[in-house]
Parts: sequence; structure tokens; C-alpha cells
Amino acid sequence: MLESERTVNDQAVHGDGTPHRVCSQLLAEPTRYSLWHARHDDGMGTVAGLRRRERQILSLRAFAVQQVHRAALVRYLRDHRVVGKARDLTLQEFYGILDPQESALVEHRNYLLAASSQLCATDLLELVGDRSGLDLLRTYELAYGQFFSMFCEYSRARQSRRPYLLTSLIPEVRATARRIRQRVLDGEALPSAQLARTQRPVRVKTSPPMAAGRVLESRPSVAGDAGRDRPLQSLLVQAVNLVRVPRPDARNAATESARR
Repeated sequence: MLESERTVNDQAVHGDGTPHRVCSQLLAEPTRYSLWHARHDDGMGTVAGLRRRERQILSLRAFAVQQVHRAALVRYLRDHRVVGKARDLTLQEFYGILDPQESALVEHRNYLLAASSQLCATDLLELVGDRSGLDLLRTYELAYGQFFSMFCEYSRARQSRRPYLLTSLIPEVRATARRIRQRVLDGEALPSAQLARTQRPVRVKTSPPMAAGRVLESRPSVAGDAGRDRPLQSLLVQAVNLVRVPRPDARNAATESARR
């Protein structure tokens, strides 16, 4: 957890591009930082609680994959410049009847939490010398992003009662992403302990801001079973199997449950 706190502070001060913006916004709001700290600390506690080094690395990889899923929606909206009615329809697919502006704020917060945790997890994987794991994670993020964008475009077309010409390709793209994810989680090319010691970079110690208590965020866990496919599923259910669907705040929990 100390390494993660240093990563956030280092990126906020010395980083550039998206990492700098994400960490700066995370630190700018104490309540948001407290929420991130509590959730990330739980994840790092799970990793630290494993005895064997190989299992710790696999747990870190799995944690990083979770953050790819959680950050996917905002990355899609940003990278594909989805605005206006198209953005509202996309948010409606995941948040139901929640007001588009409110759901956008909730999702942006979730994105900051997930993107910050992903930065920390990949930094830790680099510290232990898991270069192959990092390469696989980058490949998976690209493959998953392609699947996610196709799913969102298909969903908007369905809501507008329009055909989506690439519908038949979605299962193939999804299967490709699943295979890459399985390679990540199966522990392909785990680094040796000696290699990690020789490649460990020097870190500059910084002082993290004080967390204002532990606030836990509840999000449904709906990652799919990577080992087998369920026949005759709708595309929405197939997508949900691979996506960690964001959940609205407590006021909309009943609505979300009914929608699912």
C-alpha cells in the first residue's frame, strides 16, 4: 500500500498526460481519495496475505484486470468522443433510468478510482519484474477496449431500433479478449525472484495525504467464467459476463437490481 501511495503522489507531482490528470484529480478531493484508499487497501491486503510470491503476482494481475473493466466506460466515451445523445444512451445501458448527468458524475468517480488503482498495480508488477505480465495486460486492455466499444455501439443501435452491421463479429472479438485475459490470469511467463531484485528501480519516498477514514464502495462482481461459454445468451448478458458493470449509489440499488 505504501508503494501505491507513492505512485499516486509521484504521478500527481511529476507525471504527465493521463496518469498526471487522474492522480491529481484523485488527490484534489479528500473524500474521493479516502474512498480510493479504502478500496485499494483491501485489494493490496488480499495480495499481501498470500504467502507464495507467484500467487501474489497472479493476484496483482487479476486486480489490474478488474481495473481495466471498471475504467472501460469512461475510456470509451473519451477515446471515441461520444457526446450528447449518444453518451446518454450509452450511460443508460449501464445505469438504467438514472439521470444522465448524475450517472456521468458517478462513472467519472469510478473511473478515477479504477485508473489510479490500475496505475499502482502495474507499477507494482514492474517492481517485481513482471514485464511479460505488463505486456499481456496492455494487450488485453486493447482487446477488451475493442470489444467494449463494439458492445456500446451495438447497444445504442438496438435502443434506436437501428441495425448494427458488426453484430456478428462481437462474439469473436469477445472470445479473443477472453483468451488474452486467461493468459494473464493463468500466470504465463511469471518472473523469477532473482530477476525482480536486479530490475527493481529506485523509488523516491513522498508523503501521502492523510485518508479521512475508510469508506467502502459496493460494486457488483459480474466478471464472466473464462473457462466456458454459456449457450444461447443475449449479447447484453455476454457483455456483462466480461464487464464489471458500474452500480449507481444506494438510492438506485433497487432500480439496478430490477433492471438486471
